[in-house]
Amino acid sequence: DMQFIDSTSINHLMKYISYASLKELAHKLFLPNDKYIFIYATGFSAIAAEYLYKKLLVLGKRCILAQGGDSIGIFENNLDNMELFFVISKSGETRFVLDKVKTAKENGMQTAAFTGHGENSVGRLADLWFQIEDSGKLDDRNMMANTFFPNVMMLIELMVYEYHRILVRDS
Repeated sequence: DMQFIDSTSINHLMKYISYASLKELAHKLFLPNDKYIFIYATGFSAIAAEYLYKKLLVLGKRCILAQGGDSIGIFENNLDNMELFFVISKSGETRFVLDKVKTAKENGMQTAAFTGHGENSVGRLADLWFQIEDSGKLDDRNMMANTFFPNVMMLIELMVYEYHRILVRDS
């Protein structure tokens, strides 16, 4: 049906997102820093997190990627070396993710969350919250077609686009 096809447009991606917030995030990435960016996600979101991780690495950013099954020590033992904490959570309610956002904030880190749209605990807690339309909120096993994950990737690309605009402007 056309509703799903229409949901693949850029207008749907930006439906709940302020472009100013996206530019702010790109600016945070641009600031010279020798601290690490920590990226965390579980399940299908971990696939998008790995994409973000690799994208930031090719930009020369220091990153640590952890996923649901990884040791809590990876996160806790590197808190002093981190400045920015990214999470991706379709539901915005995943306990592992929520606990790490709380810890990151308690330790003075800036937090950025990519979640499905609508009220959720992770988004409310994050400094920068990017709500991405989730056409399958009830599909927790991700069996149906859904634009959430491809739109997370598009959002990453928009962030990189803004990063490069800052790079050109400031050089």
